[in-house]
Amino acid sequence: MSKDLDLTKLQVLKFAQSQTHAHGREPLERFARLMLEQAHALEGQNASLELEPSKERPVPEQAWVDWRLEGFFDPLDPNVPTAVDAKAGFKLEVHAAIKMTCQRCLGVCLQRLDVNRTFRFVRDEQIALAMDDASEDEFLVLSSAFDALELIEDELIMALPLVPLHAQCPVPLIQQVDHKSSLEIEFESKRPNPFEVLSVLKTKKQ
Repeated sequence: MSKDLDLTKLQVLKFAQSQTHAHGREPLERFARLMLEQAHALEGQNASLELEPSKERPVPEQAWVDWRLEGFFDPLDPNVPTAVDAKAGFKLEVHAAIKMTCQRCLGVCLQRLDVNRTFRFVRDEQIALAMDDASEDEFLVLSSAFDALELIEDELIMALPLVPLHAQCPVPLIQQVDHKSSLEIEFESKRPNPFEVLSVLKTKKQ
């Protein structure tokens, strides 16, 4: 079913009632907002630090987003009065990895993004907001052509780490002093020693 499934126009009710599953792989370039987040995350990278990728998580030649959808149609609560509200839904599993700037060493680090959530669909936004507080599942408004690709991108963006870090930085932090620019070195060489300035002031007072 994955080949025939259009993620941008998913017929949620039909997919849920069939209780089937679908899976696939999309190139990272297809997710424009996620690519923009990656670009922003690399802006603070120290260009003079060309770090080797982590051995435990090598940088892939081409970045992909792997997804899996599993439809279901069952009541969240046997006492739910309507035939649709909260019964139709799917489980979403997504795996991806993007490059970011390690906030410890300023080198490139690969951050893995994992999403595993359950979504249930209701008639309108008011019902969705009311039911969100009563369940760990996420509630969305049902539509005849639901954009699951946009949902996948939303979830990946929310999964981005606030402080990206290497599990273990490839280059010890002490080595970063060797990567100062010539302007920084020149400035530091001309900057007066504060203790020498203090000594001169004391001498003048005497």
